[in-house]
Amino acid sequence: MRVFDYIIVCKSPDFKNVDRISQFMLLISVVAFSYSIYLGLFPKPALIFAIMTSFVSWWIFCLFQRKKGVIPYYRLGLLLASWGWFLQPNGLLISGIFLIGALFERQVKFPYELAFDPTGMVINTFPKKYYPWTSIQNALIKDDLITIDFKNNKLIQKEINEPVTAIITQEFNEFCAQQIANSALINS
Repeated sequence: MRVFDYIIVCKSPDFKNVDRISQFMLLISVVAFSYSIYLGLFPKPALIFAIMTSFVSWWIFCLFQRKKGVIPYYRLGLLLASWGWFLQPNGLLISGIFLIGALFERQVKFPYELAFDPTGMVINTFPKKYYPWTSIQNALIKDDLITIDFKNNKLIQKEINEPVTAIITQEFNEFCAQQIANSALINS
């Protein structure tokens, strides 16, 4: 396991669009499952009723989580809906789409983190991105913003989740300046 000297957690964007897509997928599932029961595709629809009850209950739980200010994760509801689509005639492809949605929802909502150590910087996204110090021109924190300037003219500027004290800001900026200077000496 890798240990980093500094881990900067940036403010997370609003995940309303991801939540809306998840809710829309669950709504489509309720309508489709109800319609298939109405058509009589299932002689004993108890399992489909149980699946529908389960993911609608999870959906309601997520709505309460959202009201509390907690990030809701619809992945369990999507997983249950995927199972329901698997039981539908010719629903295997849709089941796979729901399964992929369930697997990637958590990763999409993962906080944007920047981790720094003497070898370089890692951005915790999907997939993780690693940048050695040789590719970084400057990295600093100022006014609760982190700015990383790359040698290829790429720029990352993010707002930090929590205010940073002046002492930690100075330590971090000195650490980055030292690592950039060390990488310049090694490449000379």
